[in-house]
Amino acid sequence: MGVHKKQFDDNQEMIKAISDFLVEDYRFCRSFVSAVNKLFNEEAKKYGSTYLFHQNKISELADKLQLQIKIFDGFSYNEGLPITPLNADEFTSADNLFIKQTIEPAIITSKGNIVHQGTVILAEKNN
Repeated sequence: MGVHKKQFDDNQEMIKAISDFLVEDYRFCRSFVSAVNKLFNEEAKKYGSTYLFHQNKISELADKLQLQIKIFDGFSYNEGLPITPLNADEFTSADNLFIKQTIEPAIITSKGNIVHQGTVILAEKNN
């Protein structure tokens, strides 16, 4: 195996590991926000500012590594998005659907390569 091939493989493994971390961080942060929302207002403000600081640091890390964290809440659903809907079998057509909740974000490189496919819950749009 050539040196360049090994470096490429090592880089790919690192990007995948960081992607996995970003996905798990997203899942943890959703649980954290849910718990903080149950606190009294004063306590919630304190933890809310800590959360914002954390989110800014995670965004900086992703930017430095040229990774995008894509969250699809509220988007119109189409089959070209880098997501897997968990409940697609509940609907007869993809028409008139939107993404109700992102369970796991998609992680995409600055070159458009999908490192991690997102996972979502779909719902029908109210007309």
